[in-house]
Amino acid sequence: MKEIFLFFSLILSFGSIAQEFEIEAQSHPYYDIIEWKGQGAILMSRDPNQTTRLINITLVGDQTSTIWDESFTPRDENFYYISSENARYIYFLDNLQLDNGKVFFTQVNEAGNKKSKNVSLVSTLKALGISNYNDVELVNVVVTDKALVHHFRYEDKKEKVVKEFATFITHHNLLPYGVELGSIPVDDLKKDDFGNWEYIGFTDDQIYFAAREVSNKKKGWSVKEFSSKAKYVSTVFLEAPEDYLFVENIGFGTTGKYYLKDGYASEKGLITNINGNFYMVGGEREGAGARLILHQWKEGEWAEINRMELNYFLEKKPLKLGLYPMNEGIGYHLDHNGYDKASIITFENQEISSHNSFTERTIYNPSSVFNRKEKQEFMVTLPGLVLTFDTEQLNQEGTVKFLMEK
Repeated sequence: MKEIFLFFSLILSFGSIAQEFEIEAQSHPYYDIIEWKGQGAILMSRDPNQTTRLINITLVGDQTSTIWDESFTPRDENFYYISSENARYIYFLDNLQLDNGKVFFTQVNEAGNKKSKNVSLVSTLKALGISNYNDVELVNVVVTDKALVHHFRYEDKKEKVVKEFATFITHHNLLPYGVELGSIPVDDLKKDDFGNWEYIGFTDDQIYFAAREVSNKKKGWSVKEFSSKAKYVSTVFLEAPEDYLFVENIGFGTTGKYYLKDGYASEKGLITNINGNFYMVGGEREGAGARLILHQWKEGEWAEINRMELNYFLEKKPLKLGLYPMNEGIGYHLDHNGYDKASIITFENQEISSHNSFTERTIYNPSSVFNRKEKQEFMVTLPGLVLTFDTEQLNQEGTVKFLMEK
């Protein structure tokens, strides 16, 4: 596809350069736009009459032209976009729940190369002691830089424990590997001090899961590290603060957990890992309001690095919080008593961050937390620039426009 350069570059009052450019139309109108964090915006086009299921995807990033074009054909009209910060692959899943024990998907790498495949997890789960894949509950699906990860849960009623498993489908050779994360007595899960295993992030080939527990009479999280080939690496215990508010972990981001929309766990602080560091976001009462505090795990303890003040807090209303780890900070979705916003607590201390209304499109546009924007604007932040797209252009014939600000 060729790009048609439109017109001008102008110097704005604050010294940035704004450039408007057009992306040529496909054979069908663009009907949606999603973000690949760190890569750019992906325009999606398809036959509005749906005589074919073929979907074209067009990446727009740090150039005033299309970076690449590709296409895929989902098995039906529903599919699931899976992406993460620092992952050089994205997936369009045809199914979340296993279909005859298989996962069907289209994988796309950062160069625009695609693979449409299916991978069976039957043998992998059998090797973990699961003879019937229909017995396990899918908890999450995420993508890391090295693998597509599925998290499963199984209640063993005979042993009265909940067993948790993860499978890893490596990007390059699409081979599945599996590991048991751990077993938790059902009675322990009724206590506030214990919780299920949850995926909390990755760094390169390091993939992390955590479960709330008590160790040496201290409350906190047991964190296990695995490689993308399911090799166990290490376990570390991160002590939890005593005086933080319970929050409901509602998730935030293009993950299986978001699409499944299952029950939310309550936690005293949410932890995550990115770029080799553990972070925790917790809630604390402050007068009639509250605050969110961002900590980093340093030398065996949590060190505060930033905070976000909340104007009010109602004790009887749950504080619902979801995290999206990014290179710049921890993006979050906060839902409390009618306040439903997305923002970010940055790793660099700053007093003011944008708070934009949360919509379903926010899930597909994590960069929207960086700048104040109008409801119809789709904004993508890349190193040294911001791309802005007016979503009212969708489902219209012809070219579409982007504004690039440097």
